[in-house]
Amino acid sequence: MSTRDATTETPADRGDVMLMTTVFVVFLMLGAWALVSAGQQWGARRDAQASAAAAARAGAQVQSSEVRGGSVALDPAAAQTRAQAVLGASGYAGAVSVNGLTVTVVVSRSIDYAFAAPGFDSSVTAAATATASRGVQGDEGG
Repeated sequence: MSTRDATTETPADRGDVMLMTTVFVVFLMLGAWALVSAGQQWGARRDAQASAAAAARAGAQVQSSEVRGGSVALDPAAAQTRAQAVLGASGYAGAVSVNGLTVTVVVSRSIDYAFAAPGFDSSVTAAATATASRGVQGDEGG
């Protein structure tokens, strides 16, 4: 039976902690890199979606001139103008389409990553739809 102390290291053990620490730090740095890139992508997607939704709502917002005889008739040119104005004010450009009383807005924006990570898209696209209706609930003035 050996009386060797457990704290005594052999020449083969030297440097093991340094290697494990280096590998651990590299994994932490890669994780932080991916987390920062994912956060930037999520923020860009959220902003694009909010701008598309605001533009769609603005396009579907009926003006008094578009209410005829108690019914709503959405002017496509005016709806596109309103939606494009909101997109321009928010710094986005996109496509606006009007189909009957429905306004659809699609925006796309590139992402400028602080640290570009492989596997992350370089742009995001968001779409929103709004339908014009009369009144707050859509059923006033029957």
